[in-house]
Amino acid sequence: MKKSIIISAIIVLFILGTVIGIILMKNFAGEKNDNTQIAEQNQEEIYDECIDEYEEMVQSNTLVEETSSEGEKISPNCSIIFKRHYNDCGHTIEQYSSIPTELVNKTEEDLREQYPGWTVEEFSRNQIILSRDFDSECGEHYILREKDGKVVVYLKTGDTEELVEETDIATEFLTETDRIELQNGIEANGRVELNQLIEDYE
Repeated sequence: MKKSIIISAIIVLFILGTVIGIILMKNFAGEKNDNTQIAEQNQEEIYDECIDEYEEMVQSNTLVEETSSEGEKISPNCSIIFKRHYNDCGHTIEQYSSIPTELVNKTEEDLREQYPGWTVEEFSRNQIILSRDFDSECGEHYILREKDGKVVVYLKTGDTEELVEETDIATEFLTETDRIELQNGIEANGRVELNQLIEDYE
């Protein structure tokens, strides 16, 4: 008798446990679906907000870039390069210089007013390149020769040569090839090329 009561009680408890478990599982699954839907909605809202913020950032950055390019001004550390092209000899001489103080914080338009006749090849806050053509010779055609055992520099104008510099470089220490070239005359176009040649012989 006791055994049958115990067995009946176990069966009843098992059935009750199964029913309660099924009810709890259904409730949990329903809440999970609701939470998933809420999370998806929140994610969509966040995603939409991110897109809106990104689009606003892109627009504001574009405006900043446009404003800065329109109003770009010359920095105190800016360098300026003057490119002079001489039509008669075909040479281009470049002169590097720091920016004059009166042009600091000025615009490209101010620069054009300061240098009429020059073409602005490049304009940025840190570097400016100006170019201009001249209907003449550059006046920087040099010839290196040997004179009294030293290397000397002549400035060539047309067919005439004018002595402009006597160096301390003794020709006796140069190679035979260098001495022959100096006797014939070594041409240098521009001061930069001339200085480079002199350095090579020192």
